[in-house]
Amino acid sequence: MAKALLGHLATPSSLLLEETVILRSRIRALEAEIASLRQERDLLLGDGLRRLADEASAPAQRVPV
Repeated sequence: MAKALLGHLATPSSLLLEETVILRSRIRALEAEIASLRQERDLLLGDGLRRLADEASAPAQRVPV
């Protein structure tokens, strides 16, 4: 199975190693972007929940009929 994954190469070629380095770097960049987006989402959700809590605790205003 391992031979099939590596294409029957006895030793990985320099091109394969270079591509692996590039792909791993790209993965790290994407993981960092995901972490940043999750942090931003959590901040926005927190702000929204605080606003909802503030609105719920504020006295209800009556609308004249």
